[in-house]
Amino acid sequence: MIFPAVSGALARFFGQWTADVLPGAGQPLLDDAELRELAARTQSLPWFFLDFQQDACHPLIGETLSVYRGRGLEFEDNRAYQPGDEPRLLNWRLYARSGELYTKVFTEERRPQVVVLADRRAAMRFGTRRQLKATLVARIGACYAYQARQQALAVGGLILNQAAEWLAPASGDASLDALVRTLAAPCPPLGFDQDQPQLEQGLRLVMHRLPAGCLVVLISDFADLDPQTARPILRHLSESNTVQAIQVLDPVERQLPAGGDFLIEDPASERPLRMDGRDAAQQARYAENFRSRQADLDACFRACGIPFRTCLTTDDLEACLGQPDGLTTGD
Repeated sequence: MIFPAVSGALARFFGQWTADVLPGAGQPLLDDAELRELAARTQSLPWFFLDFQQDACHPLIGETLSVYRGRGLEFEDNRAYQPGDEPRLLNWRLYARSGELYTKVFTEERRPQVVVLADRRAAMRFGTRRQLKATLVARIGACYAYQARQQALAVGGLILNQAAEWLAPASGDASLDALVRTLAAPCPPLGFDQDQPQLEQGLRLVMHRLPAGCLVVLISDFADLDPQTARPILRHLSESNTVQAIQVLDPVERQLPAGGDFLIEDPASERPLRMDGRDAAQQARYAENFRSRQADLDACFRACGIPFRTCLTTDDLEACLGQPDGLTTGD
């Protein structure tokens, strides 16, 4: 399987294209003006992509149903009176009709959290068209963060760079700004020989740190995700949280460009693979490998009940946020 290293290899052979979309090494992926524009655009987006499908287990009172029961705002049911029930919770109207005592039961409503797992590792610091993969990751992650802030929800994230950086979910402008600035931080190229956290490590960290009922947004190319070993982790995460998976790719990762010889790094081999972009058979094999890999990922996420969609660096942001579940158009 060549895809875990294909981005870095192709980046060296498409240096000019990458330079066209690569900010200066010390420059952020998104400047202040772009972040303000994103915040404004987010206000016009529908709220459907912050769709919580699990009960929340958070300490802040809000409008999302909680697994806790108590004196919330949402009436749920009546139950037979038990010694020790508070008199003020007795349903006196029902008593007048039936002659029996019943206690009102309410469901507490809690504010859930929005957590973004954003991949900024070596393979994401690559792009041949319009923007780097990491830049699109930053744009998508920022939109979720701004939308969460509009709804007064706690927001945080796990950012995968050379190390995993955990930003604990919290409410307020400070936590929002910390997450957005980290997503948009300078992103110079990284060598694949440098130590980097594995995506599964990040998934485990998120799984162990979050209470139930969060919205977890996974944004990566998922190049190093093993569907077999990752499936139990993803299933466990999705059983108690609402999880969305957004794959970010560059167009050349789907289809080998025509013309020229390319050296593709293969982690399973000591030498890079030589591929001829003029060879129709190799073009076909490359495309078939991609489709097979996508099918495996799609099957893995579907088995775990996680919506999975793919975005290209050439796609509009609204399309990335609003695509239906499944593979991107054109796969």
